[in-house]
Amino acid sequence: MKKLFSTLKYAFMGVSALMMVGCGGETAQSTLSSTTLYGVPIEATPIGYDAYRLSPLTDADFNALSETDRYKVAVKLYATLFYGADFDELNRSIHSGNFISHVHEMFDRPNSEAEIAEVEEKLYDYIDYGDTGTVSLMLARLYHLQPGHAYINRWAAYVLTQTILFSPAYELDTVYTVDTIDVYGNLVRDFDAGFSMQWVAFTHMMTDENWRRFRSPEDNGREMLEIFLMDFNDAHVPLAGKALKNWKLDRRSNTLVMTLDENSEPITNLFPGKTIRNGVEFYSTLVMQPNFLPSVSRRLVDKYFPNFTASQKEEVVNRIVASRPATWPGLLKEIVYSKAYLLDSTKTKSFEEAFFQTAKALGWHPHYHSFYVAARNMDNMHQSTMRYKLGRKVEVPLDSQSFAWFHKTIRENVMINYERNASIHSYDDGWPLQKIFADLPERLIDEAEFDENGNRSDLWYRNERARASYIIQRLFVPIAGREANDEEVKFLTDLIDNEKYDRETFDNYRWLDLYGNRNPEDDLKERGYFAQMVLDYISRLDTVYRFDAVK
Repeated sequence: MKKLFSTLKYAFMGVSALMMVGCGGETAQSTLSSTTLYGVPIEATPIGYDAYRLSPLTDADFNALSETDRYKVAVKLYATLFYGADFDELNRSIHSGNFISHVHEMFDRPNSEAEIAEVEEKLYDYIDYGDTGTVSLMLARLYHLQPGHAYINRWAAYVLTQTILFSPAYELDTVYTVDTIDVYGNLVRDFDAGFSMQWVAFTHMMTDENWRRFRSPEDNGREMLEIFLMDFNDAHVPLAGKALKNWKLDRRSNTLVMTLDENSEPITNLFPGKTIRNGVEFYSTLVMQPNFLPSVSRRLVDKYFPNFTASQKEEVVNRIVASRPATWPGLLKEIVYSKAYLLDSTKTKSFEEAFFQTAKALGWHPHYHSFYVAARNMDNMHQSTMRYKLGRKVEVPLDSQSFAWFHKTIRENVMINYERNASIHSYDDGWPLQKIFADLPERLIDEAEFDENGNRSDLWYRNERARASYIIQRLFVPIAGREANDEEVKFLTDLIDNEKYDRETFDNYRWLDLYGNRNPEDDLKERGYFAQMVLDYISRLDTVYRFDAVK
């Protein structure tokens, strides 16, 4: 059945869907194709931004915010999309006057086939050194692929496989590691092909992977009703089981088997106004129910709006449903581009949201084992991807052990982790020690800082504090999403002030000079050492781990 539908769904793909593969941009209207199979539309035209009923944040809205709030919102949007930018790129974008439009264009542009192929080839650098972990390779792919239409589809597939909707659930004995690859890969291919939400869900329900997660007719029927329709009526379970009576997971082969004793009696009291008999009719009718879109939208609204009340969430869902999004990536984009999310939602970041934002802002370089370590640590955070039968919890686990691993991984593997060897084949990963602040503005360097004998003048001391402040703010803004306050700038600058050195205050590198060492190479190193100290401080701020509402 899996192979049959894998073949059928691409065979029935119409011309418009073929034209959508790899395309960027969105159209104003959301439509489902007239090409159907078992009554389920196969193709879908994505909804356009001007058709969103969940009001999107516009350039005008963004520009009306204070600079402080623009930093906060920009970092929130980037991090949600597993993206980050250094200070220069971020600052340029938010002061351009069209930051929101720029983000839309950046993630809507076509990723060329050459781009995608280059990233897939790069993954062999990890595989060749024994990293065959599926999650780690997915992380590596998202890290190396540039923003674009294909990127959004891979991001959306990754997000959805963490949820109750499409989790492969490899914690179960019946689930194979390869199932995670298949579920994720099928979603990516379906999104690239422009298939409808209903078609993607319909074909997924009939796969071996879904049946390895929910194994009996009654269990599978109940879970599909609850997950995709939020139908918790126990009286419906026997009816679903009856429609699926000849479907089972064979214990010996661990594959989905459909025997010939298919139900032939009409079932009329499961879906209002509909008569079904067998499993295919059960699944196809299920995804076409009026409550399908509200239910799956609510699953994602719970994830992105945990601080909203039940009535507020209901309002968000109603607005999404009024938009009639037709694709899964389109549904996710309507949520994360919305005013409600960017301005009003407060939530703990997932590991990926904190990791990608910070690593990309720092120009962090992975080595062949980096993503494997991150994925392994995610298990200890209880944020495993694709592991849990019912997906990750809506709330990020913040018990002592889980958060300790979250903080430890962000701090030690990314923030205070500098490298001296940028080769992916080395065991040295991190941001580049001697390049992170290799260039300083001319205004921060003055020949008058030294007299003719090479002695430092008062100007050197003033400029040294200015150089320290420059480094501090360029790290705070793209990572913490705000500028350092006066107290923080003073505290961090005092750490390298020769006259204020105190080993009891902080375990620093003692008398760091950001400029003016005998060897110019030491200037680069000591700026990196100071950056590490600043990042150590930033790693303890709650904004690294939380998205806050704009007050």
